[in-house]
Amino acid sequence: MPSRPMARGLRWAELLSPDPVASVAFYRRLLGWEVVQAGTTLDCWVGERRCATVRTPRAGERTGWRPVFAGGTENGVLVGPDGTTALIARGRALHGPWAPDPRPGELCWIELSAADPERADAFWADTLDWSVCRRRYLVRGRPLAGRTTDPLPDGGRGWLCCFAVRDVAAPVRGAETGERPELGGSRVLVDPQGAVVGIAERETWGGAVRPA
Repeated sequence: MPSRPMARGLRWAELLSPDPVASVAFYRRLLGWEVVQAGTTLDCWVGERRCATVRTPRAGERTGWRPVFAGGTENGVLVGPDGTTALIARGRALHGPWAPDPRPGELCWIELSAADPERADAFWADTLDWSVCRRRYLVRGRPLAGRTTDPLPDGGRGWLCCFAVRDVAAPVRGAETGERPELGGSRVLVDPQGAVVGIAERETWGGAVRPA
């Protein structure tokens, strides 16, 4: 893999779940996905764009969400500080600041929880050819992701993946943990299988509060 792939956005997000079928049932109700089985993986779509894949974790993998960045010349796994992982994949970005605006059910923002922000910034920005400004990772001046020192609601570290919804106030089966102010109307949830996920009323990629 090249030392500095240009990650301009995401291909999709991956959910590692102890019960993929139950997880997909929850997210279909929440986000309206169409689901297709591809071997042992469940692929989740909005229209022609894949939003997520769901599978059981392999030995040594942690459950939960992680982003799949576009821009690699081959597929691979990135392991950063705190043991935080992401994937890099071939192909164009389907989600992000240089991709079409998010529709309901699609990714609209990601945020990294890092115990040591300087180490995290050095790793992710250097590896993926990003710049860093005010706790955000930028691609050619556009915010792709946020970075915080606050732990995730489950106490861990890693990536929070956020998806667009029409009505953030709609009833959701899952433990509510808070919101993300820079996304405007938003909620952070722990789903029934224990994964932390964000939802937001967004029609554009995140990174700033949408004007009223």
